[in-house]
Amino acid sequence: MPYHHERDRGRRAVRPTTIACTGLLLAGAVWAVQGARESGEPAAGVSSEAPARSLFSGVFAGSTAPTRHACSFAPGLRMAYDVVSDTRIEVDFGRLSDDVDAGGQVQLKATPAQARQTERSWHIDLVALAAEDDGASVLAARIDDRGTVITGDAAPGVAPPAALSDTFLIRVDARCAIREFGWRADGDLAAARDQQQLAAGLGFWAPSDPRRAASYAGTGFDSTGRYTAKYRHEDGRLTGEALSFALADGVASGMTVGVEIVASTIEIALSEDAWFESLSDTRELEFSVGERAFGTQARTITARRAGAGSFAPRVDSSDAGWRWGVLSNMPPDSSQDFDAKLRDLPLADAMARYRELLAGGQLGDYGGLLRGWLRANPERTGELVALLRGGEFDGQQHARAGVFWALGAANTEQARTALVGVVREWPETRHQISAAQALAMVERPTPEMVEAMVESAGREGLHAVERGSMVLAVGTLAGTNATRSPDVAAAARAEIRGWLSGSRDEQQLGHALQAAGNAGHDELAADIRPFFAHESATIRRQATHALRNMSPEQAYPSLEKMLADDDRTVRTSALATAADISRRSERAPTAAMVELAAGSLDGALQAEEHAAVALLGEAARRGDARADELLRAHVKARVAGPEQDPQQLAVLARSTPGHWRAAP
Repeated sequence: MPYHHERDRGRRAVRPTTIACTGLLLAGAVWAVQGARESGEPAAGVSSEAPARSLFSGVFAGSTAPTRHACSFAPGLRMAYDVVSDTRIEVDFGRLSDDVDAGGQVQLKATPAQARQTERSWHIDLVALAAEDDGASVLAARIDDRGTVITGDAAPGVAPPAALSDTFLIRVDARCAIREFGWRADGDLAAARDQQQLAAGLGFWAPSDPRRAASYAGTGFDSTGRYTAKYRHEDGRLTGEALSFALADGVASGMTVGVEIVASTIEIALSEDAWFESLSDTRELEFSVGERAFGTQARTITARRAGAGSFAPRVDSSDAGWRWGVLSNMPPDSSQDFDAKLRDLPLADAMARYRELLAGGQLGDYGGLLRGWLRANPERTGELVALLRGGEFDGQQHARAGVFWALGAANTEQARTALVGVVREWPETRHQISAAQALAMVERPTPEMVEAMVESAGREGLHAVERGSMVLAVGTLAGTNATRSPDVAAAARAEIRGWLSGSRDEQQLGHALQAAGNAGHDELAADIRPFFAHESATIRRQATHALRNMSPEQAYPSLEKMLADDDRTVRTSALATAADISRRSERAPTAAMVELAAGSLDGALQAEEHAAVALLGEAARRGDARADELLRAHVKARVAGPEQDPQQLAVLARSTPGHWRAAP
């Protein structure tokens, strides 16, 4: 049956991240974390808690009951702030020698050392629209950009104010952290990204009870990336510093960069009738590749409360035109990044070099050559495609895969058009699948790409495995572009929802669930939930695994239920999925999940035991005393047992806090 149509100062620990090398930091570029969510993970010796809720439900449906929280605002409350950000970037790629492994497929260019300072001033008006049941508030916001002054190497001087006056929404939780933003589906996405990047720097973590002194930690995001900070609260004032920092993931392919916090200071004056009275956040980051520093970023953002104006937006709670989440910045146009020596290189010569590199077996080498050739000679893309269709690489799987990879990574208009043509017109299913998988790599997808992939997945006569490959590619495209091209990703998710509701064949349903997992958007959680009661244990397991990239708010309640499933494979999947989500989101599993995991330790088969140990390890690392107790007792029982499996003990030791060593 085919598929049918139907989201303390001082240096800190280095965290590697991946960002694009070309133009790195030179223009003061910023990135927003994809799907960033706040949590109050405890620092050593301190505690914190955070309310759980769905990111995509109950937008305007809350309660206005009095609360002790710092940031629960009565609808109609007006606030305003004057904000100044000052960012200094210094980059010198000359500090990186040729023997440094940059990671990924990247070429370091010997550009001159550059330094640039950017000062931007703006004003933000806010009005509370609704208070939600967990204390969160939805705020309407409008930014008046007052201009940017840029000084330094190749600086343009004064940049004109940007047109950012469109109303957007901010969801602030009860502890003043920004959860997500709302923007119009039919609005200017570039402006929406800029609004989010500016406003993100105003988020912080207030104490759970503003009436008492406390120390605690929390994670958040701003325009550069994701951070964990430690706060101290006393008499309405917060002081703190960032403990760790990581640039946003998934923005672009490139070199693996270590981020080190050189200095950090956070100072905030709380207010009884506003988000805050004043805020100052200063930090200095150092970037390195292969333990060799090549650049720094020093940034200060200051905000002071200003007089509230007459901002009174009309927001219809029933309007489906609002989108929620965090938009990441679009990656730079990589289609112009190529070796000039490849321009006008005959295809025959390129193919000869391609085959030479193919013998070495590195995709980044042989595929990278064709990617560069396609970028340097976009008008000749048809020649390469014709060569492929003529059977040039028949029977040579790696060679053919390298061509499709290059077409997907080139990101030229001609390469994208060629891939859509292969998916729609070529009779060979293997080529259609390869082209669909390549389209999932494209940095700027279009609705036409989704349509072509869905049409191909619905063709009669496809083998189940072939159809599944096409369906999974749609899910990958949706997940990759959720915050870069949200409308295209939403169209892909709509197709996945249709497959979930319209398929009765168990194998096809399994493919649709896998695609939903690849998409990884909370919007699909409600479509997955019915399958937790499916009669097939395989479907229940696949539905559980499909939650792996979703938020703890959406996933944890369902995973609690599946941890009690009668089938061992379902329980194992639920345990592993919960551990993955906890690791990714830095949110501890719930107390109920910890207790259920305990039941999977004794007498369980090895896979279930390992998954339970992984979940308990994530909970213990985040301060759960019960999980720590269970793990230590389990390790001691295994060590004292008559049969000791060294590999099994190693797994236990890796997941158990503390240091373990073998007895002599």
